[in-house]
Amino acid sequence: MPGGVSSFEDAVETAQRKLSLALEGPCEISLHNGLDEGLIGAIEAIEREKFREELQYGSDELASRGRMEGFMCLLVRLDGEPIAYDFGYNDDEEEGAFFSDSSATLIERRGIGSTLTALEAVYCYGSGYRAVKMTTEEEDEAGRLLRNFWERLGFRTVSSDPAEGTEMRLELTRRAVRGLSDKYIGPF
Repeated sequence: MPGGVSSFEDAVETAQRKLSLALEGPCEISLHNGLDEGLIGAIEAIEREKFREELQYGSDELASRGRMEGFMCLLVRLDGEPIAYDFGYNDDEEEGAFFSDSSATLIERRGIGSTLTALEAVYCYGSGYRAVKMTTEEEDEAGRLLRNFWERLGFRTVSSDPAEGTEMRLELTRRAVRGLSDKYIGPF
């Protein structure tokens, strides 16, 4: 792996063990480079439970994103049931950047979201991306400060607009990816 960062496959195996212990049940993390009806249904079910209606994607929107160049989706299952996802694709405004489009977990405060972010960084770094970009809200409907969450994971704020959201960026250096991996996935 470039620059001493463990392979994505090793990171997934370690993350599965970590989450299985934290959630007290068998966890499986799968990588998808496209969306089929089953995966679209899993994402929609999670979104219905976690996002207000205007933030939810419809089936056609998800299918369109699944065809984007560089599409990648991570899906977490606990006891065979989908509980979290993270997906993105090549950023169309910047060569070498990955746009992290959407992420959600049904079980919060157990390390799933930070683990998925670390896995996404390991995947992107190993795939040759130089940065991960995203747009988020400052605060969600539950009052959680989302920008603060992402900043703790190493993202920096690029711009903020109440109507457009907060644009954030993570530079994919060996040090940054290794730090995320060590902290949120664990030793390999």
